[in-house]
Amino acid sequence: MSAHASRRGPISFSGALSLLAIAAVVLVVSVPRLRGIALLENEADAVGTAQLLARALQALDAKPRSSPSMRELLRRPELRGLDDAELLAEGRVLRRHGYLFEVTCLSPAVTAPAAPACILSGEPAALCGLLAIRAWPWEHGTTGLAAFLATQKGGRLVHPNTAPGWEGLGAAGATLVSPEGWRPDL
Repeated sequence: MSAHASRRGPISFSGALSLLAIAAVVLVVSVPRLRGIALLENEADAVGTAQLLARALQALDAKPRSSPSMRELLRRPELRGLDDAELLAEGRVLRRHGYLFEVTCLSPAVTAPAAPACILSGEPAALCGLLAIRAWPWEHGTTGLAAFLATQKGGRLVHPNTAPGWEGLGAAGATLVSPEGWRPDL
């Protein structure tokens, strides 16, 4: 047996410090990356959920004058997979995977997804030309960043929501008064 092979005692103090330093570097580098991956995953899930809800609006043949609540939408058979969602605000808002969703009414100018001009919500039904699902983060920076619109006609818009303009339940029913920042989500 060699002298090197027989030396199996406890790790030296300098060896322990070296291992601790390596672990600290791995942790410092990995945690922000994992957080970024989680944010991207929540946003991708929000887009998918918004599209599912928008397709249910289309299947329901919902009209702007009688826009359904989230509670009504969730009764659709194609949305049975959303059983992990939570209804809030008396059934008008849905929370799922760090995002909130609501039915909103868009002006006729938004019917072409590539031309998000004059986005309005909560206006009288005469101004409302198209229903959409609006999605925004429950906690900006922790559960997501961007906001999304998915129309019942299949259009998708994204807003960077950097201010944050929309966060949490307090942003439910928010009026979208400007097309600024919205762009097609390709």
